[in-house]
Amino acid sequence: MKKLSVIGSLLLAISCGTPAPKNTVPPLDPQQAGQLLQFSTRAQNWLKVVRKQNPACDYQLQLPDQSAHPTSIDLTHIIQCGGQPAPREFDASVSFEWDPGQGHWVISRFTS
Repeated sequence: MKKLSVIGSLLLAISCGTPAPKNTVPPLDPQQAGQLLQFSTRAQNWLKVVRKQNPACDYQLQLPDQSAHPTSIDLTHIIQCGGQPAPREFDASVSFEWDPGQGHWVISRFTS
């Protein structure tokens, strides 16, 4: 009987413990975001067009705070030329989305 009450108490303690943490989305870091843009044909083609006009232009990504574990991140005005915001005709934006099936971030939209 004593063993039964110990086992019962143990089961009760386990079932009333803290729940297992939910799968959280890892933050998108600047290196990952840059690699996604580097491997995006559309993003690279646009950068080639922009650099023909101004070779000092490149992508500059300012990622937001991700402590709330967002599943998507939208960035606008991602091109800078010589450390300054790019002219409007060079402007581009990108959306990153967490793909739970693949377990990594992907580009869901790129516009120029």
